[in-house]
Amino acid sequence: MKRSPVRAILFVAGLLLFGWGIAPGQSAPVAAAPLLLVTETPTSEPASPTNSPANTPTTTPANPPPPATAAPVSTPTAPPPTDTPAPTFTPAPDQPTDNEKTATPTPTAAPTLTPTAVLPAVPGPDPAISKSVNPPTAVVGDTVTYTILVTNLGGTLATGLVVEDTLPSFLAPGEATISRGQVSVSGQLVRAEIGDLAPGETVELRVTARVIAPAAAPNNRNLATVSSTSPDVNPDNNQASVPVDAAGPVSLPNTGAAERSPLPLLVAALGLALILGSTLVRRRR
Repeated sequence: MKRSPVRAILFVAGLLLFGWGIAPGQSAPVAAAPLLLVTETPTSEPASPTNSPANTPTTTPANPPPPATAAPVSTPTAPPPTDTPAPTFTPAPDQPTDNEKTATPTPTAAPTLTPTAVLPAVPGPDPAISKSVNPPTAVVGDTVTYTILVTNLGGTLATGLVVEDTLPSFLAPGEATISRGQVSVSGQLVRAEIGDLAPGETVELRVTARVIAPAAAPNNRNLATVSSTSPDVNPDNNQASVPVDAAGPVSLPNTGAAERSPLPLLVAALGLALILGSTLVRRRR
């Protein structure tokens, strides 16, 4: 039995399989060629020429008769007008002239004074607190800043003011500063000792924190309170809260190349095995 046809078949099949396995077209899809849009633009036809009529010669007489001249017409001239003296008016001696007449003054009404109402001040101290956050929306890893304002809205001195703010667990406390007084951070608790506050005076407290976990309502709020040793005429404005919408970290899409299928590599290995098999058949012969 002859082994040449078998060896040739194995060799050719091996080349085909190996070439198909390592072909560039198996690793990445071929992008389709963009469509070419051909637009036919109509072309206007040239205007057909217009035949102009030929010039017709006009016969002019050699000696035209002279035009007739109209006889002059005499126009009578009117005599010049005669100047007429303007009449002179003399006022009577008993009647006063316009310059001698005097206007009669009109009496002016006296203005009416309206008393202005004066709002009385709040009788007693009234410490009030307000709170804001920037930015109101954050993701894990961002830093937010709380701003707390304490104002004495009353008419007398407020004494022994203390501000406390407990940060939620999804925030890691950072730095705390105050415009007047002392502030401290212990765990999640921020405590500020302001002391006395005059009527109309305001103290600002700033607290920074880092978002360490996502949070949604109603678990994304924290409450700040103010207390005093003096009587408070309006305790309803002694606390303030603000939410922070904390989302999870932003995940970026995978922009890497797609994983190559192992099938082309297996086919290429099979083709290489067939080529090696054809050489072994030749050696045994």
